[in-house]
Amino acid sequence: FLPVLGKMGAAVQARLEKPGFYPAGGGRFVIDITPLPQLQPVDIVERGEIVERRARAILSALPQHIAERELAVVARKLGWEANCLRPEVVRNPRGPGNILLLEIYCEHISEVFTGFGSVKVSAEDVAAQAVDAARRYLASGAAVGPYLADQLLIPFAIAGGGSFLTLPLTRHARTNMEIIGRFLELEISSEQVSEKGWLIRVGA
Repeated sequence: FLPVLGKMGAAVQARLEKPGFYPAGGGRFVIDITPLPQLQPVDIVERGEIVERRARAILSALPQHIAERELAVVARKLGWEANCLRPEVVRNPRGPGNILLLEIYCEHISEVFTGFGSVKVSAEDVAAQAVDAARRYLASGAAVGPYLADQLLIPFAIAGGGSFLTLPLTRHARTNMEIIGRFLELEISSEQVSEKGWLIRVGA
């Protein structure tokens, strides 16, 4: 999300000072925003070649084998090399927690897919959730994933234009489109351009 805002002219820096997991909480992040007169429209219809892949299995007050099992699923199902797989342990944790992040950096866009650890959900199932989402994205040819798509609608509307190629729209994205239409005199169109690809035009 923030890299796309950067393409639109926004200067936004975010840093995670301390992660937190439900129910203990305690997470903290800081965002620095430099004001600007107007966001600029952009078109994101191609993701380009993959330049980096990274899987991060983050643990807070939980056994190390959980991260190892999650990363093993990523390696087996996505074929990612060992240098892409990173177990991480939260220092001075307030409570237990686990998240698997699959980060895919392409020439024109970056995407993150997540699996959240939960009671009575195996490490393998947590990893499978993230892996399946990443697979759908990679197989689609779309530039923007389904959850990033609903986040981008508002800044694109504020910019007054732009377009992006995404997967079938989520209910959240369709709701955002409807709400934006009630506040702004701005057309937002969605056109299916392939079996799994939808072109969203803002200000079309």
